Amino acid sequence: MRKKKKSSKLMPFGAGLCAGFAVLAAISCAAAVIVLITDASQAAGVAAIVAIAAGSFISGRVVGKMQRKNGMRSGAICGTAFIVPILLFSIIFGRAGTFMMLVKIILSVVFGAAGGISGVNTQDG
Repeated sequence: MRKKKKSSKLMPFGAGLCAGFAVLAAISCAAAVIVLITDASQAAGVAAIVAIAAGSFISGRVVGKMQRKNGMRSGAICGTAFIVPILLFSIIFGRAGTFMMLVKIILSVVFGAAGGISGVNTQDG
């Protein structure tokens, strides 16, 4: 009989954050191309919010699928961890004091929790 290989408790969070940042990068690149082609620089802020919400949702969903329990809590933790590097870059580049940063933090935590709930409640493996 094989022994079950014990994995780290932090592995789902790392996998979730990697998936979330990949989605964030993909949406950001698509938005950059759209802004470059159409010269609609007003859409950049909306694209950033959509990218952060989608990335935190995907990261929470991956954590929920891997852990299969405590989806809301795990997703909210992953959403919080997802926004920390973005917040640090905002502080470095002097954009952290805006109202939109508070909106992005709230959206990241809420969408991460929703993704965690969604991941726990999926039927596939």
